[in-house]
Amino acid sequence: MSKRQITVMIVGYGDRGHAYTKYALTHPEHMKVVAAVEPDEARREEACRTFSIPRERCFSCLEEALSQGRIADAVINATMDSLHVETALPLLRQGYDMLLEKPVTSVREELLTLKKTADEHGCKLMICHVLRYTPFYRRIKEILLSGEIGKIFFIDTSEMVGVAHASASYIRGKWNKRTECGSSMLLAKCCHDLDLLCWFMSGTTPESVASLGGREFFVPENAPERAGTRCLVDCPLERDCMYSCRKLNLENDYFGQYIFAELTKGGKQISQEQKYEYLRDSAPFGECIWKTGADIVDRQALVLRFSDGTVAVHGMVSGVARPGRKVHIVGSKGEIDGFLEDNKFTVRLYRADNCLYTQREEVITGVEEGDGHSGGDSRIAEDFVNLVAGEPRSVSATVIEDSLNGHFAVYAADESMETGKVVPVRAEEGGAGSHE
Repeated sequence: MSKRQITVMIVGYGDRGHAYTKYALTHPEHMKVVAAVEPDEARREEACRTFSIPRERCFSCLEEALSQGRIADAVINATMDSLHVETALPLLRQGYDMLLEKPVTSVREELLTLKKTADEHGCKLMICHVLRYTPFYRRIKEILLSGEIGKIFFIDTSEMVGVAHASASYIRGKWNKRTECGSSMLLAKCCHDLDLLCWFMSGTTPESVASLGGREFFVPENAPERAGTRCLVDCPLERDCMYSCRKLNLENDYFGQYIFAELTKGGKQISQEQKYEYLRDSAPFGECIWKTGADIVDRQALVLRFSDGTVAVHGMVSGVARPGRKVHIVGSKGEIDGFLEDNKFTVRLYRADNCLYTQREEVITGVEEGDGHSGGDSRIAEDFVNLVAGEPRSVSATVIEDSLNGHFAVYAADESMETGKVVPVRAEEGGAGSHE
């Protein structure tokens, strides 16, 4: 736990801004939100009310906040992907330590500029790769560091994105077009996974990558005959369509924090009728899932080679029945095999006496319901507070120098998918995951 309270300015009070600042409500002795920058008036008012921020410290734009000089110890930057760098740089130049939402940027040079700026101004910059902080992956990392399964030589991971999440974010949602959100699917969704691979491989760097993928399923060509353009307006097939917004967002309530964010700003309560009218009349979430104009890939696979010869495979599929993340790490003495959402994994160790193996199950406990990313959200906020307060870095610490190579691997994988070639990663020596 931190030894002193740190003060924080929140920049961007959307879903992720809410998630990371919850820590100030549950641990006010360690974090205090003293200022907010949010262009949306309702969200800005909600932030001011939630954290009792003085009116003169509630800003509608970043320029207003910058004009006041440094007014907090640190910043939680939870803006959209395309705004990360342009908002982060002036704040770092004012000396703010920063927790910055992932992915940092889709441009390698911008990522390096950000690190250089943080270094030049003596700022602690942490990236929100929250999966490192889940008890599940933290325990796996501890076992890897112990040497129990020996030297890693193969890793197989996958991210299966469920229908509801895919619809809310990557098909009908605000991350469905690369030109608008600023990130590819691999960068927006799987930069977590590439970061984990680099973190598991402490002391070595990603070297080259080959990747294949595309958008093959949720495209106009696959729309059923006679399908309309909006579920609740002109589609005669809507009642039987498994992807209807009625099933996803009215009869069920998956990812309502995304779907109805415009209606619930400022903490407003909304009726079922209001939800229906919004989906019927204007919301992108009410569009036919086949005809949204989305251009983000719905499947991608990659093979990543590390400098020590280890090979890692990662696959992403969007629109599956059972969502979740799988991990299988093979070492010279044994292996780790698990599924994040099960909150357990198996450790198997080779036995020379019978040429078989022993195994044990590691069950993860202590993850509170509602703590996002399998317990990662609250733990990264706590670790950031500790870092700013001068505590030693944790094994999970996602400081910028340990977060570069995962991004570089994503850039190379996307280039490989687009060109059909094996692409060098151009990683930073001693970068991602080097801290132990």
